[in-house]
Amino acid sequence: MIESPAIPTIARIPPRVARPRLIAVMPAFNEAATIEGVLEHLYPLVDRLLIVDDGSVDNTREVVFRWLEDKPHAQLISFNKNRGMSAAYYEAFQHVGRMVSLGQIDANDVVATVDADGQHDPASLADLLRPIAEGADAVIGQRDFRLYPLYKRAGNWVMSAWASIWGGRRFADVESGYRAFRVGALIDCLQYYKGYKYSETVEIAVILPILGYKIHDTTMIDIPVFRSNTRLKDVVIDLIAMPCAAWRAGSMRRLPIRLPRWIAYYALPLVLAGGVTALLVASVAAVRG
Repeated sequence: MIESPAIPTIARIPPRVARPRLIAVMPAFNEAATIEGVLEHLYPLVDRLLIVDDGSVDNTREVVFRWLEDKPHAQLISFNKNRGMSAAYYEAFQHVGRMVSLGQIDANDVVATVDADGQHDPASLADLLRPIAEGADAVIGQRDFRLYPLYKRAGNWVMSAWASIWGGRRFADVESGYRAFRVGALIDCLQYYKGYKYSETVEIAVILPILGYKIHDTTMIDIPVFRSNTRLKDVVIDLIAMPCAAWRAGSMRRLPIRLPRWIAYYALPLVLAGGVTALLVASVAAVRG
C-alpha cells in the first residue's frame, strides 16, 4: 500500500468551525477519465478528502498525484493490486479512525462517500447532509432510477427487501454508495464489518440499525449518469454478506467477555457452508440412489 506525502498532521486539518467537519472518501478503480473533474467539484465542499486508488491499471494514480500538488487537505492511498471496493473503503475508514485517535477529528464529524465515476453529483451533497444536521446518524441517498434499466431496478428492490429483513427496518435503496455517516457511528460499525468485493454498502447498512443508530434514506439524489459493473457473483456475495453482518453485529454484543470474537465472525458462515454442503451431498445421494 502506498500513501501520498500528505500524511495527516494537526496542522493540515482545517480548524474547528461551527458545523461538524466533513471528510469525503472516494474509492477509485480505473477512473482516469472522470476522477479529476469529480475531485475539482468536490474539494471546495469538504474539509478533508481521502482518495483510495484500488490498484488501477490505467493512469488514475498519476492523474490524482498531479491534481494533489496544490491540495493540502487531500490525500491519496494506493493499493499495489486490486483488492475490491470494500477493501478500499475499509482502509479509508481505518484512516478516519486514526484521525480520531490523534484528536484531529471527533465522533460528531461527518464522513461522506462519493464515487469517482461521476454518478454522485457533489452539488447534491448539501441535500445528503441535511438529515445529519437534523439528528440522523447516517444517510443513504435514494437514487433516482429514471436512467436505470428495469433489471437493475428489480435487483435493487430485491436487495433492499433482503436487507430490510436482516437490518430490522425498511430500506429504500440499500445499494446506494452516496452516503454520509457520523464518524462515531461509522467507527463503531467497523468492528463488525468484513466487506468483500462490493458488500461494504449493504453490510454497513444492515449493521447500523442493529447497533441502534438512526438511518435516514428517503432523500432523493439525482444520478446524472448510469454505470454498473455488478456481476452475478457480486449479487450472491451481497446476499450472503447481509445475514452474516447481522449475525456479527447481534451476536458479538452478547458474547461473554472471555469468548474470542472469531466465534461471532465465522460461526454463521461455517454453519451456512455446512448446511449447503449437506444439502448437496444429500441431493447427490438421492439421485444416485
